[in-house]
Amino acid sequence: MKKTVLTAVAALSLAGAAAPVLAQPVTPGGWDLARRESWLQDRIDRGRADGSLARMEARRAERQLASVRRQERHLRRMDGGVLRPSDVTTLQARLDNVADHIRWLRHNDVRRPWA
Repeated sequence: MKKTVLTAVAALSLAGAAAPVLAQPVTPGGWDLARRESWLQDRIDRGRADGSLARMEARRAERQLASVRRQERHLRRMDGGVLRPSDVTTLQARLDNVADHIRWLRHNDVRRPWA
């Protein structure tokens, strides 16, 4: 009896701790916000490394990405650590804009006169 009660208490404790993580919406294909942010940072780093992004272009893209991350932290603080579906939609749209901007910067075929 005592063992059953302890097991139940432990299971409820774990479920309560995992609930905020499990409540975070995941976009189709398993791309949650953190994964997209990490992927975009990797694109910026690759662009800087291969020369398709100038230093200033990379900084601008990183500032845009940092702004999205700040907004995400703010929204989480406002709602007790959980993002509402509308918050996720807003953040995903902003990440779409960052991705589009990085793509344009890396493939705009404008030759830099100083390069």
